[in-house]
Amino acid sequence: MSRGQLTELRNGRVYDPAHGVDGEVRSIYLGADGRIAPPPRSADAVRESIDLGGCVVMAGGVDIHTHIGGGKVNLARLMLPEEHLTSRVPAGRHPRVGSGIATPSTLTAGYRYPEMGYTACFEPPMLPANARQAHMELADTPIVDKGAYCLLGNDDFMLRLLAGKAPASELRDYIAWTLHAAQAMAVKVVNPGGINAFKFNQRKLDLDEQNAAYGVTPRQILLALAGGLHELGVVHPLHIHGCNLGVPGNVQTTLDTIAALEGLPLT
Repeated sequence: MSRGQLTELRNGRVYDPAHGVDGEVRSIYLGADGRIAPPPRSADAVRESIDLGGCVVMAGGVDIHTHIGGGKVNLARLMLPEEHLTSRVPAGRHPRVGSGIATPSTLTAGYRYPEMGYTACFEPPMLPANARQAHMELADTPIVDKGAYCLLGNDDFMLRLLAGKAPASELRDYIAWTLHAAQAMAVKVVNPGGINAFKFNQRKLDLDEQNAAYGVTPRQILLALAGGLHELGVVHPLHIHGCNLGVPGNVQTTLDTIAALEGLPLT
């Protein structure tokens, strides 16, 4: 390491389970590239020293299921305008002003996450049709890394493919095209087939009940999506909110849904 390239983070209480460090007060050194570097042989290699006494130093948290951008949180913001009148962040606290508590603005969310120790946030309920707006909103959220999952499993095109017994290759192509078009890193499904069934006055849809319009069951949808993602080699498995959401006693449906995946990965 060339002279004066290291930054020392000293006196922090370090937690690093992967290397057996459990609350030890010690120094961590960062190289010019921002990556952790070995301790220097000479103090001359340290460019800057930052005292983190009283602070915890650990790997950044990853929230795999946020609601900080896109359609749903924007509807909530519209329904709770009083939050943004009464909870403004003082201008002197952060470089830019934000607002909101339960429905924080992009700026507020971006500042609050690292305050809680998070450095990456992923937004699951992104409608492909709303992807451009969702990505613009996430891009306006400062500091943290962001990504999004696209919603599938209740759209008419996919249900028509399943109802028409389309080859698995066509379903894979549709999943891959949607991921690419929406610039998503994963797929989420909410109440598979059940949200679509609401349009036909089916108030709930259990795992092996057929959608009244398409004759397709949630089990078929889940297997098609989870299997397609697995065969495509998508790293993040299917992110599932199962059937009978909000229906008392749906714990059995949840257990049946896990079993229905036949060993395929899910989150």
